[in-house]
Amino acid sequence: MIIRSFTRRSGVFPSLAQKSHHVPALLNHPELEANGIPGLFSKEGFRIAYTQYQKHVIEQLNTMTSGSKYENMDPKSVVVDIARDPTTAYMFNVASMAFNNHFFFRGINTNPNVQSTPSAALQPLINRNFSSLDSLRETFLLTADAMFGPGFVWLVQTDDASAAAGSLRILSTYIAGSPLSGAHYRRQAVDMNTENTDSYAGAFGASSRARDNKAKKPLGGVDVTPLLCVNTWEHVWLHDYGIGGKMKYLERWWDKIDWAQAEQFVSKPAPRSMSQGIHKFAGI
Repeated sequence: MIIRSFTRRSGVFPSLAQKSHHVPALLNHPELEANGIPGLFSKEGFRIAYTQYQKHVIEQLNTMTSGSKYENMDPKSVVVDIARDPTTAYMFNVASMAFNNHFFFRGINTNPNVQSTPSAALQPLINRNFSSLDSLRETFLLTADAMFGPGFVWLVQTDDASAAAGSLRILSTYIAGSPLSGAHYRRQAVDMNTENTDSYAGAFGASSRARDNKAKKPLGGVDVTPLLCVNTWEHVWLHDYGIGGKMKYLERWWDKIDWAQAEQFVSKPAPRSMSQGIHKFAGI
């Protein structure tokens, strides 16, 4: 089975790939293709980070899912369904990157005439969990800048009995790791280059170990809803910002967050008796 999975990667019988998955169009997409995102990405920078890369992972996903039950599933559903199957690692990676990268770009305010800010409904949540928007900005950007490797940094809302339901948290996922519920085994919330086999970090940085045989979620398995994210893969920012320009990219991205887009994923916590073990995510 593993051999079969490898043989279905890009470049092997590409004519067999069914075009079931497509690159999603973004708001004002023709303008973005022509001009990039003013203040964030040049035309060429946008072409590399979205047009070319999204096309690449979608083509890979089409090749990997051709003829299978996954060929008509959206990337998010594929991610959750195969997260625990080690023989589908490559399919997981391309599906997760298709979801993550699109989630990043659709969370950017592409209207140069509109300055997006958190609404009066979202601001209290931010203040409660981070003291202020400025504090959230500083913590978020420093977290993203400190990532020594590719990945994503997310603002998420928790839904877990061990945490305050509805709390906002910052979550890092490395490489193609996913924040989605049901995909905890592939969250990759730590940089494994800094870890050892006897030490594990939870999703929000708390050290923990599983030493008993009780059925548990994977380490760090806190259910969350992603609200927004920033892509720290070098191909996203290197063209426009150069070596050493990562923080400048992050600062410019922060000024382009579409807070209205982020807020649509915010949910008021239901009573634990009703919501225990149940969580919904908005699809792509």
